[in-house]
Amino acid sequence: MTFQPFVLGTGLSGWSILNATLATQKAAFNGAGQTSSDSVYFRDRFADINTPEDIVSDRRLMRVVLGAYGLSNDIENRYFIKTVMAEGAIDPDALANRLSDRRYKTLAQDFDFSVAPPMHKQIPGLSNKTIENFQNQSFEIEIGKADGDMRLALGFSRELKNLWQTSSSNNSGWFQILATPPLREVFQTSLGLPTAFSQLDIDVQHERIQDKARRVFGTSDLSEMTSEQLVDQIIRRFLGVRQSDALNSSTSLQNALTLLNAIPKRPGELGQF
Repeated sequence: MTFQPFVLGTGLSGWSILNATLATQKAAFNGAGQTSSDSVYFRDRFADINTPEDIVSDRRLMRVVLGAYGLSNDIENRYFIKTVMAEGAIDPDALANRLSDRRYKTLAQDFDFSVAPPMHKQIPGLSNKTIENFQNQSFEIEIGKADGDMRLALGFSRELKNLWQTSSSNNSGWFQILATPPLREVFQTSLGLPTAFSQLDIDVQHERIQDKARRVFGTSDLSEMTSEQLVDQIIRRFLGVRQSDALNSSTSLQNALTLLNAIPKRPGELGQF
């Protein structure tokens, strides 16, 4: 038997209801269905993983590993993922270090097969951490089927804290945000930065997004922005902007239909609309 996560309402009201039911929904989702069986399977097989091929040749292992890093869409890209893990992240020229999306580097750091023993055998508790991340990401994907903005909001706090913990400095952290699509989207929306912002030179983006954060949230220090209070403020602003955009879009469509209906019909066209 499976449990289907649900969202009641949209925007800030929907977010409040989701938070109120989150623990119950997650427990029901993680305890049944494919997510539960895949988690048990991964835990049982973890000690037997010795090469990248052990992962990419097993679809269930791939589903858990890629799901844990938010890379589920790459499940068919076996050779690409195998290369990312085989080269690891120590060599500056490794594939993961040449990709703009930092999620691949995080995967390569945890499942680094360029060292002996492989890095996943050296990191205490990685099996449990991978399963927890997989379950969180799987839950968020299901929520996203009902409301994509809620999925982004749910993952934002976790992703931002993980990023800050692995960043060498505040500046590098902001570069990583710009290179992580979900984080970038939440920040760009909450700060009111236009779509064309992404077309600017990366150094200009880096400077402007921090400047806008200081003006809107009072700081661009990621150690402060990962606080529960500021995370909540960022998420609520993100959802508020999205809801406002949706209402404006709906109003514009309604106005357009009203104008069309007001256009006098020429003889012979009656009944065509």
